[in-house]
Amino acid sequence: MKDTQETNQEKVSEKKEQWQPSIYDSGRTIQKGEAGFLNEFLWLCAGVNRRVLRQCPTDYAKYAGIGGTILFTALMAMLSGGYALYFVFKSIHVAIAFGIFWGLLIFNLDRFIVNTMYSDGKVTISWREFYSGLPRIIMAIFLGVVISTPLELKIFESEIDVRIGEKVKEKIDSYKAEDKNRIDSLTHVIAEIREKPDNLPQQIALTGQASLIQSDLNAKQVELNGVRQSIQTLKIQRSSYDVESSQYIKLTSAINAKYGKLNQLSLAIKQLQGELGAISVEYRSSIAKAENQKEELIATIQSQIEDAKKNLEDSKAYTQLISDEYGGLEARMEAFHDLRKNWSTDISAWFIMFLFIIIETAPTFFKMMIASGPYDDLLRAEMHRVRVLSDKRISDINDQINTEVQISTKKNQERLEAELLANKKVMEQIATAQAELLQTAIEAWRKEELAKIKENPSEYIKSSNKV
Repeated sequence: MKDTQETNQEKVSEKKEQWQPSIYDSGRTIQKGEAGFLNEFLWLCAGVNRRVLRQCPTDYAKYAGIGGTILFTALMAMLSGGYALYFVFKSIHVAIAFGIFWGLLIFNLDRFIVNTMYSDGKVTISWREFYSGLPRIIMAIFLGVVISTPLELKIFESEIDVRIGEKVKEKIDSYKAEDKNRIDSLTHVIAEIREKPDNLPQQIALTGQASLIQSDLNAKQVELNGVRQSIQTLKIQRSSYDVESSQYIKLTSAINAKYGKLNQLSLAIKQLQGELGAISVEYRSSIAKAENQKEELIATIQSQIEDAKKNLEDSKAYTQLISDEYGGLEARMEAFHDLRKNWSTDISAWFIMFLFIIIETAPTFFKMMIASGPYDDLLRAEMHRVRVLSDKRISDINDQINTEVQISTKKNQERLEAELLANKKVMEQIATAQAELLQTAIEAWRKEELAKIKENPSEYIKSSNKV
């Protein structure tokens, strides 16, 4: 019964505590919407306790400004992330989705940074405030750099496009030059194949006039190989000189003269091969077979030349080759890096980056520099009230537990004492009963012994002596 009354009293006291008004419930009642929708929204962005702040009209603008800074930083991050990802995935839907995600992420980080900052409530920034906020400041600087980079690319978009266009043109020109050189090289190869006489089959035995023609043909072939080797040597020497130099022109003239002699030797070899073919049917069939193989090789090379000519006539093939190379974010970053070699562009880019870093770190420094106002005082009072109530509740719980422990200990002690008393009484009764039984047994034994003495005293004495 006593325990039930104590429990009822505790419930009544808890209800009284719950009915007690908090600090910000006292005073003038602020109607919902009186602070204005814009203030309410910006306070939500700032992460303040709006119910407390409504009691402090003088702090409305201060925390609305912090919320606005956080909000617009998140919006810039949203635009920056979406613009950067557009060049990665080439999809506007993916860019919008990621931009929204990135903006919400930055919004949450900035809101967390501002609301976990330590401030001593003075307009000056103390070393303790600076050291406690240093990790958050470093994080804010990093976020400012990340946000500013894609926006810098957007600001200098026209210049970057011009620079990428120049790089694309240079790349296309290099591809065209490679194809032109390839055409010239393959054309020269075809000319060499056509000019190169067919070798005389070694397995054919010739006699008489045919043998003399064969000897002359072999000599011409050796001379032709020597001229061809001389041309290669002159070309190697010419490659070390400038195109407009006199030495280059001199070597070019020597090479052209060597080509003239090469053509003469080729014609002479073909005439000799024709004479041999007229004499020997077997030789003629071997020469025809070699000519067919030569024509097949020339046709293969000619198809490669035609492909290169098509590329030169239609530049779309080159555009397709370099679309992946110059259409992504890396190419724009590289082009922007080239633009920053100009000191005016570089200074502009640095100022833009510093601007975004300042915007990103502004809420952190504002938090450290803002002096305490009524909102901060009420908030500290409310925090103190909640802390005191929490400590009181903990103390009450501890007292309740200690009381229950003491009651349980007392009950156990009383139960133990009762059991000890009951055991003592039982033992006393057992001892009394045992004494009575022993007394009865002794009395019966005495009577039995007296009867033996009365019956035969002498015999009893004799038996007692023996014992």
